[in-house]
Amino acid sequence: MEIHTRRHRTKQIQDQENIYAIKGKANVAIPTKKQGLTVRGALGDINTNVQTQREIGGKVAVATAEFEKKATLNRAVVKSNYSHVQSKVDTGLAASKVAVIQPSSRPPLRREESTAGLAARAAARNRAILKDVQNKPSELKESINIYIQTKKVQETKKTSKLPTLKENKEIRAVQPFLKVSTESLSKLKLEEGQGTTSIIDRKKLAQATLKQDLNVTPQLPDDIEDIDAGDNNSPLLMSIYIKDIYKYLTELEEKYPIEVEHLKHQKEITGKMRATLIDWLVEVQRQFSLVLETFHLTVGIIDRYLQEVPTLPRTQLQLVGVTAMFIASKYEEIYAPDIGDFVYVTDNAYSRAEMFQCERDIMAKLGFCLARPIPLSFLRRFVKAAHGTSKNHHLAKYFVDLCLVEYSMAHYRPSELAAAAICLSLYLLSSKKLEEVWTPTLSYYSGYSLEHIDPIIRKLAKIVVNVDNCKYKAVYNKYLDTSLARVSSLHQLKGEAIAELAKMPSNYD
Repeated sequence: MEIHTRRHRTKQIQDQENIYAIKGKANVAIPTKKQGLTVRGALGDINTNVQTQREIGGKVAVATAEFEKKATLNRAVVKSNYSHVQSKVDTGLAASKVAVIQPSSRPPLRREESTAGLAARAAARNRAILKDVQNKPSELKESINIYIQTKKVQETKKTSKLPTLKENKEIRAVQPFLKVSTESLSKLKLEEGQGTTSIIDRKKLAQATLKQDLNVTPQLPDDIEDIDAGDNNSPLLMSIYIKDIYKYLTELEEKYPIEVEHLKHQKEITGKMRATLIDWLVEVQRQFSLVLETFHLTVGIIDRYLQEVPTLPRTQLQLVGVTAMFIASKYEEIYAPDIGDFVYVTDNAYSRAEMFQCERDIMAKLGFCLARPIPLSFLRRFVKAAHGTSKNHHLAKYFVDLCLVEYSMAHYRPSELAAAAICLSLYLLSSKKLEEVWTPTLSYYSGYSLEHIDPIIRKLAKIVVNVDNCKYKAVYNKYLDTSLARVSSLHQLKGEAIAELAKMPSNYD
């Protein structure tokens, strides 16, 4: 009987297996796994088959409740593990691990469900932490208290509302700026020594002092034109204090003079050697396309240095000249030539080290001061006062450059050379006499009378007339350029007017 019953049960099991083994045929129901019965693994899914198991009752319900309690307590750890894996997924560091993770068959939660679940999880986590703390030392309790206090402070900050911009304006409007009224401020007294002076009196005193400072430059006479009156709207022309600037330049001329025959103490250097050097520097200026200010400053540095060093060897004269132009180019030029360029133009007669040493020596002898004015600065001012043309300006610059080469003209001040040059230029390019050309306005702004500059004009005329017979042709060739109006080839420079000035002695001798 037992054998028969056992065979019957075995047959039932085999029949059931045969039914399950049939695949691909219609009307055969293969049992599948019900949704909601799986339990998530490392990613933190939980068992959702709670309701079905609770319906069974008895021990199954009790086991399910215990499982739910354990799952609730371990959700914090599970969530942290999931966050760790998710961060690696986002950064691509754990791509191989992500491949084995199976997506959940559970449908995505709505926002209301997800937020409710987060709140429930947070509450369960807090209860679990508090329960664990009860069994731990007091140190952990203190840390939990600090954590709770911190959360309360954060919640207080979030709930506190900052006043808006409109409320701030209303608050500032209500609060008084000063406790004392403005009327009492006008009665305030300031102590000065033994007495007191009111603010109003001090204001009047400051205005009077300002007017006195502005009136340092004397008022123009009635017959003198104010050549700066139309420059008030141009900040580059500095019409407010341009007169004081030229007054200061005149003082610098007197402070750094060049003596008459300043090479008389030199043992080897002569005037002809100086003229040869400066004539060569004119060609260097043209080769490097340097501005005229650089050339004028170069000549001033050379004369001041030769006046301070009376024992310069003749072999060092060219080194002094090229180093002086190197210094002047750094002072005036936007893009100064390199020291190697100056070594090249000397045909490597001097090294870079020798030029640097000469530069230090020159600056030390000049007291590191290059503030001595140049003739070109005054010439621009005088051309403006004479209402001269560009041709007058170029011709006057030609006369000044000729004077810089000539040793006998080196002791004249830059302003004297500029005044004589513009006067001769105006005279040759017009049919007026010298007395008519040198107007009271020119006399006022230059500071020289015609009697003072007449001898300089006649010496300059003699130099211009003898240019053809002079071996120093660099300045003459330079002003043959069309950009300078070819003033060195003007027929007025070979006319009777300039010849008479060169022959006749000065009327004021």
